[in-house]
Amino acid sequence: MEKDSNFQPIDKKVAQEMVNAYTREASKDPKSYTKAIWFSAAQILEMAKTIGDGKHDGLRIYNAQYTADSIDGLPKEYEGRNTVLLVPTFAAGQTNQLGDPTEEHEDDLDDIGNRGELCPSICGGTGL
Repeated sequence: MEKDSNFQPIDKKVAQEMVNAYTREASKDPKSYTKAIWFSAAQILEMAKTIGDGKHDGLRIYNAQYTADSIDGLPKEYEGRNTVLLVPTFAAGQTNQLGDPTEEHEDDLDDIGNRGELCPSICGGTGL
């Protein structure tokens, strides 16, 4: 696992500008517009356990959209809305689902995370 981090904090003003820029573009299609997605600490810690197991080297976040086939157990208004998928990535030389050695940052498609709460709909506490 890589020791150095490229994580850079962002100033609140810059973050607000980035959110506003996204909102201007994304809200052009109000049916799919999602401002934010909230994940519980339990969900994040579960994903952290997965990627901290020594076989994984990170997390890839895919932009996605709920379809009629993907909203089972979710509110009907989620259909067509934007979301994200959290996909752990294998470190190089691990063994993937097919038993093959992995490349660096290869998606682990057996452990895809989703099911955060979407805003708009549930927006309490948003600050940007």
